[in-house]
Amino acid sequence: MSDLAYSLASPATLFVSWVFFLVTGLYLGIYRAIIDRIRAGMATPPGEDSRPGKLLGTILAGSHHIRPFHVEAALFSGLQLSAGFLYLLSIWAHFPGPAPFVASFALSFLLERMCSGVIPRMLASVKSCDFQLKAGYPFTLLARIFAFPFSTVIHRIESRFSPSLQNGEEGHAEENEVADHIRTLSREGSNLDPDIAEIVGNTLEMGQLKVQDIMVSRKQVQILDVGDGLEKNLEIARTCGHTRLPLCEGDLDHCLGIVHVKYAFRLLSKGAPTLSLRSITKAPALVSADDPLPLALRKMMKWRVHMALVRDEFGGIDGVITLEDILEEVVGEIQDEFDADEADVEKLNEESWKISGLTPLHELPEELGIGEEEEEVASFGGLITQEFGKIPEAYETLRLGNLEVTILEADETRIGLAEVRLLKKKDLEAGP
Repeated sequence: MSDLAYSLASPATLFVSWVFFLVTGLYLGIYRAIIDRIRAGMATPPGEDSRPGKLLGTILAGSHHIRPFHVEAALFSGLQLSAGFLYLLSIWAHFPGPAPFVASFALSFLLERMCSGVIPRMLASVKSCDFQLKAGYPFTLLARIFAFPFSTVIHRIESRFSPSLQNGEEGHAEENEVADHIRTLSREGSNLDPDIAEIVGNTLEMGQLKVQDIMVSRKQVQILDVGDGLEKNLEIARTCGHTRLPLCEGDLDHCLGIVHVKYAFRLLSKGAPTLSLRSITKAPALVSADDPLPLALRKMMKWRVHMALVRDEFGGIDGVITLEDILEEVVGEIQDEFDADEADVEKLNEESWKISGLTPLHELPEELGIGEEEEEVASFGGLITQEFGKIPEAYETLRLGNLEVTILEADETRIGLAEVRLLKKKDLEAGP
């Protein structure tokens, strides 16, 4: 037993351990610095087909308020300091006084800070960061395995004392508080322009959204079907007002690619004898419905695509998302000359209206008798869904107090448009 203790405490063993801990701490620092740059939008994540990409993807999908590898980094920093201090002390032990202790601790601490802080930030900002990720993957994975018992205990302690952190509720509340504070400062005479303050607040809140929160449902996506023939597809492209359309075999689950309309009409204008839409499609980009919105934005910018298909957990396609959809979360609704300028509330006659499901309750006609007493919902579609416990199907007719509501447009996620008729006394007495 004493021989084992002596071999573990020998200068050679201490030196090898110190170097290993330094290298592991270096690559942990590189991974942490790259994650910080990705979260800040200063870098794009590597492809998820690689092992480092999968490892980073699991961390980026979590809460941004949890520091990556914080347990591993703390553990290996302590091991670096301990091994370095003991090794240097074993070399300088013959010097008298406290000088060996001070010098050993100072040098080991300096090297720990350089390898865990300064050097990783330098390497994470150079073009060779992809190589650093691959080279450091074994060390980082080993550090996670080694620190697993410690991280499990720390996670349980954190969950016990701060249960809300497990679901990220506290982080979301902090983001909302910061965003609201920025808007308040702009209203109270700050030099920050109100429009800029609104954009900054929206940007902070965007981190809470996922792709499924803003995607266009598959029922609302205009597609080109290869079975419809070229003429019909070109007519759809001319009249729909979109520049990019999915080319499919029947539905979005069988998407062949994305067609850019300008390429098709450019070939036709040059007098191409035949045109095959398949030949001008671009392979569809795929994002997950559960991807955080900033992560989806970074992916689309890295892939240089303006439209991506949204994949569900079973491999089907839920809908599409575009860069414009994401940008609207920051700057507000963007309308071009092809967007229909429709009012949220359209009066048909004295007793009926067409109302968008997104219409705020306070903008509803007074004749309907619907006020703002509802605290849990803010829109007309939300009120209908709350009252009936489900999202009604299109053309379904419902009774809401003294109102008859006919659903005109609806999908799995929301009510698009409804016709509301104010019932007279004789209609109410007659019943539904």
